[in-house]
Amino acid sequence: MPALDPRDRVQRFVLRARKMMAHSLVRENFELLNDLASGTFTATVEVNTKTGESKTTLNMELPPEEAFESFAARLRPFIIGKESVYWAAVLDALEKLLSKETLAEVADIDGLREHWKRVVEGANVAQAYLVVTEKGQLTDAQLADLWLNSDALHTQPIKSDIGNDLSLNQRYQAAVGVFARIGAVANHTHFLINHLYREGLLELDESAFTSPVLADTTIAMPMQMYSAEVGAPFPTDLSDLDLEVWKPIQEDLELLSSESDAASVVAANDDGAH
Repeated sequence: MPALDPRDRVQRFVLRARKMMAHSLVRENFELLNDLASGTFTATVEVNTKTGESKTTLNMELPPEEAFESFAARLRPFIIGKESVYWAAVLDALEKLLSKETLAEVADIDGLREHWKRVVEGANVAQAYLVVTEKGQLTDAQLADLWLNSDALHTQPIKSDIGNDLSLNQRYQAAVGVFARIGAVANHTHFLINHLYREGLLELDESAFTSPVLADTTIAMPMQMYSAEVGAPFPTDLSDLDLEVWKPIQEDLELLSSESDAASVVAANDDGAH
């Protein structure tokens, strides 16, 4: 398989980043994701002034897990090495497309690369916190991997004692922070690419910034439709449709009156048969 052209790779990244940013969590809960990415939380401290007893509670608001699962899925191609938009390959491609002057004066690719490494590589290094119990310790990045692979996208069994000792809530709490940070650096990378393109420092196809990244949920497509008795063989070539078998649907009065038990229908537009 031929190597992917650097320009094509960067354009694919732009499309995927736009899809990520079109997610409902980004559109409707951007501040919450920023707080999660930065590790922001609140704590309440209650102190009994008579006894000296105290109680400290960590308070965090997390997004609905169902919505966050789809958000994490949109991020996955950025962190999978075999994907065309794998972050390191995208930065390598971006470097090849930029002039030495732009790399020296405008685009800090090395700094961006270090940012990606901090949020993607090295699960053994804690990003925001480390959980320690009598059965061992896990970083927030390791807990996030457990959530992704055991609770969310996959169903792998958790093999470590400490992993089994911690709850789904604890795994999810770690995951929202880790994946929010990946989303933040992906957004930052897209912002840089968009800036370079708008300033004429990076040549890309405009379609990368304008092509739809979300499918329509309401369809209104002009069609030519035909109906036939159930069991009629479906045509393979609409240019020679057997009109003794297939009637234009507007002429099938029985079907239109909803008195027919069942019928087969074919439809065609300029793109072909359905």
